Amino acid sequence: MRNGQRAFTVLLSIIIVAPLLSGCALRAQGREVEQLLIVQAMGLDRTAGGVCVSLASGADQAATGTPVRLQGSGSSVTQALARIRAGTSKEELFCSHVGHLVIGEAAAQQGLAPLMDYVCRSGDIRLSVPVYVLRGETASSAVLGVGDDSHGLGDALDAVDNELRQRGDGRVTDAAALLRQLGDCGSALVCALSLSPSAETGQTEGAPEPPRTVTASGYGVLKDERLIGWLDRGQAVAADLLTGDSGICELDVTDQAGLSVTLFLTGGHTSFLPHWDKNGGLAALELLVEVRSLLAEDTTGGTEPYYLQQALERSISERVREVLQLSRQWGCDFLGLESKLRLQEPQRFQALTPAFSERWPSLPLTISVKATFSGTGDVEGGQ
Repeated sequence: MRNGQRAFTVLLSIIIVAPLLSGCALRAQGREVEQLLIVQAMGLDRTAGGVCVSLASGADQAATGTPVRLQGSGSSVTQALARIRAGTSKEELFCSHVGHLVIGEAAAQQGLAPLMDYVCRSGDIRLSVPVYVLRGETASSAVLGVGDDSHGLGDALDAVDNELRQRGDGRVTDAAALLRQLGDCGSALVCALSLSPSAETGQTEGAPEPPRTVTASGYGVLKDERLIGWLDRGQAVAADLLTGDSGICELDVTDQAGLSVTLFLTGGHTSFLPHWDKNGGLAALELLVEVRSLLAEDTTGGTEPYYLQQALERSISERVREVLQLSRQWGCDFLGLESKLRLQEPQRFQALTPAFSERWPSLPLTISVKATFSGTGDVEGGQ
């Protein structure tokens, strides 16, 4: 928590003085846009001697019409970028429009502090840059390996961002919000990515393998700025319901015959009801999760709404319990439950003994899930 608070303090200071900092944006003043190589995506990895930085431009922002991919290492991000600039004959690098920052899994496990410190202090990159962690890979494997001659990682991540805005099984957080959450809660959720073969056809005949792309893969869980675990996409649905950020997403459930039925979750809400003992301590916590859904696809020929409701409630309940158990197991409140309950009961929480963080691992929980359907088409009872 101390590291998170320090990072948050640094963040507030840098926001105030950021316009005064020199950097890539200032170096580029006076140059025509067509003379600059605009970097769309940046990857950060840790090495034995410091940091490895990978950069990718967009195809339409490179003079050749082909994405430019660059890489360099140094004792710091600043030094690595300086070596990239010195070692390339490409146009001058322009990093102030970096739209995506990807951090490799190993680097995130070692700690984001030195990497995010660069983001806070440097004029090269904005605090509003979205941050991702790549599962099981280095960031350079995505920056240098995603795409082909027509598009690069930045284009692929634009597609990921657009998709997540329309779904409820994950979200993208920018650097400022990420550091703010770490400062407030000592933990945070960061968008997780996975590398996978691209579904696009038409690649060069005889190519050894199809191009790779990135897909959203739930959340990485940060504790004291270190990656400690993952939430898969199903668990991300539950996390979003618990944090109040749920959206629209598909969810497969099993009907009474054991067949798969696809539902659309169209929204949801979680109510938190604390129970207090006679001494003012937190005795238990009751959670009521309400979800709204409609039928997306039923290949079984018609399923009773009653069974769909039961199946959905069972599925959501299981995922919510999994996420809450991981929060206990890892000893971190990445769902921000303490902040939510403090807002509900400020006076009780001010006098709470023992503290929520000490009570949380063994706090009795009651979880109830209520599902409602609308617009279910051919399903009996639909609107």
